[in-house]
Amino acid sequence: MKFLLALILLIPAAHAQQKLIQGDLYSNRGTYEPLTNVFSQEELNRVLFSDSRLYQEELKKVKYFIVNGELQLAKVFLQKLTFGQLKLKPITYRYLGMIAFIEGEYAKSLNYLSYGELKNPPNFARVCGIIVLDKIVLSDVNDLQKTWDRCRVEAMKDINVTNYVWLDTLVKLKLNPVQGITKDPFLKLTLRAFGTEDLKIILKLALYLNQESLVVDQIPDLTTEQLQDPDLRELAGHIFFRSGKFANAYKFIEDIKSPNAENIKGNLYVLRDKYEIAYAQFKLALQEKQNSQNALERLVPLAWLLGDWKGGMEYSQRLITRSGNEANKQTIMAAFFTQAGRYNRARKLLTEIKIRSRRGGSLEVNQIGSFVALMENNRDELKETSTKSCELGDMVNCWVLFQMYQWESFPLVVRRGDDIPQKEEWKTLTQGSVSGKLTEPTYVYQQDIEELDDKMIKLVK
Repeated sequence: MKFLLALILLIPAAHAQQKLIQGDLYSNRGTYEPLTNVFSQEELNRVLFSDSRLYQEELKKVKYFIVNGELQLAKVFLQKLTFGQLKLKPITYRYLGMIAFIEGEYAKSLNYLSYGELKNPPNFARVCGIIVLDKIVLSDVNDLQKTWDRCRVEAMKDINVTNYVWLDTLVKLKLNPVQGITKDPFLKLTLRAFGTEDLKIILKLALYLNQESLVVDQIPDLTTEQLQDPDLRELAGHIFFRSGKFANAYKFIEDIKSPNAENIKGNLYVLRDKYEIAYAQFKLALQEKQNSQNALERLVPLAWLLGDWKGGMEYSQRLITRSGNEANKQTIMAAFFTQAGRYNRARKLLTEIKIRSRRGGSLEVNQIGSFVALMENNRDELKETSTKSCELGDMVNCWVLFQMYQWESFPLVVRRGDDIPQKEEWKTLTQGSVSGKLTEPTYVYQQDIEELDDKMIKLVK
């Protein structure tokens, strides 16, 4: 009630003040000048401008992570960009499709790139190359030729002649795989005539189609300008390596510090049985590229061979495997943890393998489990795993199982730190000679037993 009363009293005053202001404005007409532009257009639209810059910076980070192989981080930034921003969905889905393709999830990649707006120009030209490759891998040949024909038309300015040959060859291989089709792009081809970038694509295509023998003889004839490019020399060294010309391969990549070059050097040292130097080379490759699977797949066996259990634990955990091979990776990890004496961690891995995979019944898993149970003095687990290993043909575990039934404290004796006294009396017995005929005292005559049996069942007629 008080609020209404105050409002009624204020209305006349406000009306009078408005008239006064209008009178002043009317009398001073023509003397006013426009206000100076205090705020710039960017400041007036600061929200729009700041968001646009933010998106650009985030997309730069996404590109950086993709190029450097940090795909998980790239996906995190893309998900953050997509949240509540419908206009960014086509860009986000394009990058997610690329990431899925790199990770080998081709069905997911095709699903991302089939997003509504990406089917229309000009977006289709940016993604049609990956769509064609997805369809090739997935054997989705129903509209493969139609998709490729449209891609050639809409992305003509982005696809040069060399790129065209690459994709066209792959499409022909899928739709009409006649004999000799992989050799056609390299027949009557002169490598010196191509520019550096086009030559790289040709060499990559030769490696992909296993046709390095058709171009390897032309590599020594390349121009000095072409060989100044380290990426091209790296590809040339790879072709020499695949062709079995190891000395030439090393000459081309000797001064290159890229991950692929370091991996090739490591492979060359492995072929010469110089495992320590090869181990160091693959470590250098891993420093150049932290998720290099080529380096990790070689570091793991070399770590086992050289007894570097700590390094083996690290490298085996960093391996990227497909879902079907996860149990294999965990088995390798359990083996390294066992060698390092971390039996608790190894046991947890083995338990996870048995729960989630059929590989829990394999010989390797049970052998590791048997040793871990022996070290932890887990008699029930030791009997179970050693029995399975024995049934699968492991004679050592058959012996362990026999010892368990004969010797209650066998696991404790195995882990004793002091020397176990041994008496080798069997050597004396085997070296001595026995003279004379061995006689055994007879306590029960066999003939008496037969006569007693005969009276019962009439054995003798």
